Amino acid sequence: MKVLCLICLIYMGQSLSVQISQKPTCFYVKSYTGDTYVTVNYQISGIDENKTEITIESENGDKLVKKQNTKEGALKQFLREKGTYYICFKSLSKGYKTVSFDFDMDGVDKEYAQSEQFSEMSKELSRTNRNYQAIYRNQNWITDRENAHQMLLEQTQQNVKWCALAKIGILLTIAITQICVVYYFFKGKDFSASV
Repeated sequence: MKVLCLICLIYMGQSLSVQISQKPTCFYVKSYTGDTYVTVNYQISGIDENKTEITIESENGDKLVKKQNTKEGALKQFLREKGTYYICFKSLSKGYKTVSFDFDMDGVDKEYAQSEQFSEMSKELSRTNRNYQAIYRNQNWITDRENAHQMLLEQTQQNVKWCALAKIGILLTIAITQICVVYYFFKGKDFSASV
């Protein structure tokens, strides 16, 4: 078998991104039943994206399918026998490349997360929802409080205006009254006689 860099075991239907080089980067899948299709969807980004090779090989090194010089696409292969199969990515140039891919096997449900992860995610979402509700309540309370303060300020401003007008009116009335009293008090008096 060729020199293969076996990185890790991937369970059916997971997706990965990995940097590839001129040395093959391979992953393996197991076909437990045989007579199934494996589909590999991939997209390559980096320098000289088209200069790549993607293969699906059997465990004894036979290349079942090979695709070269594409930067994205899908590779589909019928797996007749049960066993281990390798999905290999290889760069045909020295440029930096990253391949993002996922694969699935017909008849096998994809499990992107375990039930424990969903449970944790559910708890986190519930906590986040409670936090958002608290923020919403606080914003409503602040808005109501600001509206009440604005109404109170407007009322106070009206009261101050009427109070100021009343004071001015009272002061004018007192001033006019004083002028009239003084005027009528001194109206009939003669101040020209000398003593």
